[in-house]
Amino acid sequence: MYLKRKIDKWLDSWLGEESKMPALIVGIRQCGKTLSVEEFAKRNCLKLIKINFWDNPDYANDFDGSLDVDTLISNISLRFPNDDIIPEKTLLFFDEIQECPRAKLSFKNFAIDGRYNVIGSGSYLGISGYNVGDSTPAPTGYDVVYHLKTMDFEEFLWANGYNENQVGELLHYFYAKKAIPNNLHELYKQLFLKYICVGGFPKAVMEYIKTKNLKKAFDILKNIVFDMKSDFGRRKNKKGEPMFKTPEVARINNVFDLIPAFLSKENKRFVVSKVSKGNVYEKNDAIEYLRQAHIVSKVFNLEVPTLPLVGQKIESQFKLFPNDIGLVMAMYGIDTIRAINLNNLEQGKGAIYEAVVFDSLIKADIVPFYFSKESGLEVDFVISYDGFATLIEAKSKTGNTKSSKTVMKHPEHYGKTKLIKIGDYNVSEEGDTITIPHYLTFALGKEDFYI
Repeated sequence: MYLKRKIDKWLDSWLGEESKMPALIVGIRQCGKTLSVEEFAKRNCLKLIKINFWDNPDYANDFDGSLDVDTLISNISLRFPNDDIIPEKTLLFFDEIQECPRAKLSFKNFAIDGRYNVIGSGSYLGISGYNVGDSTPAPTGYDVVYHLKTMDFEEFLWANGYNENQVGELLHYFYAKKAIPNNLHELYKQLFLKYICVGGFPKAVMEYIKTKNLKKAFDILKNIVFDMKSDFGRRKNKKGEPMFKTPEVARINNVFDLIPAFLSKENKRFVVSKVSKGNVYEKNDAIEYLRQAHIVSKVFNLEVPTLPLVGQKIESQFKLFPNDIGLVMAMYGIDTIRAINLNNLEQGKGAIYEAVVFDSLIKADIVPFYFSKESGLEVDFVISYDGFATLIEAKSKTGNTKSSKTVMKHPEHYGKTKLIKIGDYNVSEEGDTITIPHYLTFALGKEDFYI
């Protein structure tokens, strides 16, 4: 069973381009890159030639010599003697391409040649110096990149049988700023609780869809976390020898393990000095490894919540969030999942609901910041939205928005800001304040809103 993804339309559109360049799909491990490409080939009746450099490292030898397209096709054909590699009707899929930098280098020749459909994918493409000792240049401008994330709530709805028209009806209430009828409101609230418990990794979602059993989905999440942590330290030199020393791997694991503890603290700011052993540079390297592997994101504090936000960020002050709510739930354990599902979680719910709002924002391609001052002002998130710096208060139910009101009342200090309250609300709008339920956070990234 294949779960419909938003990348499907993007890939179909890419295939129809007249002078298309190779496509490069990047994202966290097990977010569905390989499944999406395989389904794309099947959907478009393309012969799939899959070259996985992780499972078959010797395939990289085919790229050691000339990168002339005809030479490469000849080399690849020897690996697949029973398959005809026909221009336009074949899809060359270079999976885990970071293991073979020269395969990525070949994109330039494939782009200029134009006869073949070429897609590369990788989980560690963003990691600086992943292949230590390799001097292969990295040409730019010869690929189109798609950043695939784990499934968002909209895709979760599709997986549960809801079609685009039904989701579109839900979005209509958001665009019109009208309250959603209570029967639909309660339905989507319950579905969103399931999404929090399961997360967006396709394997976990599929297990839940098949069994409706949260425990089985949780077991999948635990396995994903185990595999992910087992992969820490795959960095290697040109000879394929491991480059991470035991203390380096330990620091990466320690950063990962510290995240739930910091999220549970009142200000949720990650304190680098709490990472075990090593100097400050080594500790920051461990954080950066997780970020470049698409496992976590930094959410920076702002000097002032005014546009452009990136110009106001404080590099040394940040929160660290996993890039999927499923990772958070795997860290907190099955008892927390049971409590969330029953909607009776008390302690710790603020951390989880802030993490799930982050999950929805980042998957909507919105870059969030936060705003915190020693005076006590504390705003969960700040985003650029509809032309304004917009404060976001993420609540598990409803709650006080004193800090946001203070900021909004003093534009002479903080600039003109608006407010979005996300919690156990229905849709409403009053002046510069919008309220929405958790399950509609994904709508903030919809381009339709700006039309």
